[in-house]
Amino acid sequence: MRRIQTEHIKGRELLAKDVRGASGVVLISAGTILKKEYVDKLLELKVTDVFVEDEISMGIQVQDITEEKISEQCTEKLKDTMERLSYASGEELQKLTRVTTEVMEGVLLQDEVIYTISNVRNHSHSLYEHSLSVAALAALIAVRAGYSQAEVKEIVMGALLHDIGYPNVKANYHGIFLDKAPEEVQKEIKRHVVYGYITVEQQEWITPLAREIILYHHERLDRSGYPFHMPEDKLKPQVRLVSLCDAFDNMVYGNLEKRRKVHEALEEIRNARGTKFDAGLVDIFIRSVAAYPTGVIVELSNGMYGIVVKQNADEPGRPMLRMVRRGQNGTWIPQQDVDLRDWPDVYIVDTTE
Repeated sequence: MRRIQTEHIKGRELLAKDVRGASGVVLISAGTILKKEYVDKLLELKVTDVFVEDEISMGIQVQDITEEKISEQCTEKLKDTMERLSYASGEELQKLTRVTTEVMEGVLLQDEVIYTISNVRNHSHSLYEHSLSVAALAALIAVRAGYSQAEVKEIVMGALLHDIGYPNVKANYHGIFLDKAPEEVQKEIKRHVVYGYITVEQQEWITPLAREIILYHHERLDRSGYPFHMPEDKLKPQVRLVSLCDAFDNMVYGNLEKRRKVHEALEEIRNARGTKFDAGLVDIFIRSVAAYPTGVIVELSNGMYGIVVKQNADEPGRPMLRMVRRGQNGTWIPQQDVDLRDWPDVYIVDTTE
């Protein structure tokens, strides 16, 4: 299967995964043949992309996220993040997945964590998905940064719960850009970090570090963040790590800001290295997160196109591709599989769909 942007639905695509609305309700079931008429309605409902199964993506697996229970969703989200975004080799990927899954499951054994993240889910499915994504990405970066399993557990807890203040926000923040909103709306949205901290301040089950992650995850090293414009030496490395993962996920999925492609978001993070974000963590992040995730279609410098089949850990930016070309009716037609490392004079210039 592969992910395509909703606006690029042409009709007759086979939907590979359920399309869910903000409340988690299934809007269109997997197995449905999509129609062009669905596009405007899906965009109106803030569904920006869907997963389809077609000839060019056969055999490409993007992990499904079941709805049986939150612990399964968390670990599946983790595996999905690992498999799509990580540059790790096969052996390292297995190790990373095993360790981080154990950590995630360890955090979720606490009833209070399950209860709290359930409240986030019931309030907003998109906010819940964002929380899972940030936690999964933070777990990956924390393990690769060399943190102990106990330290990773604290980071994951803070990342899972970093946005628990949003249910108390007294402003409509859906479908807006923060920097374009009225000043009072901006102020109220920014209060979510304080609301979140107040929610857990007296709770013994949550660690002091996780509380700091909730309160400070929008702070920046150059003091341009909020709510307190903290100086660099007051921000713990673990807080900086979650801040980086949160910023990246917000860019890629367009949470309160313009949506970017993965490689564009990585470039923004690279440009903020040492100013807004911790330089050492940015280096690990860039080495860890694939600029061209598995399942996306890329445009090459020679004018050809390919769908990313597999990452090459030893050469980030040069993945395994299944070459494709446009047919007369506009559909993609699969060609041969190639390793971009074998084409040294060809490079990726952009992604499409």
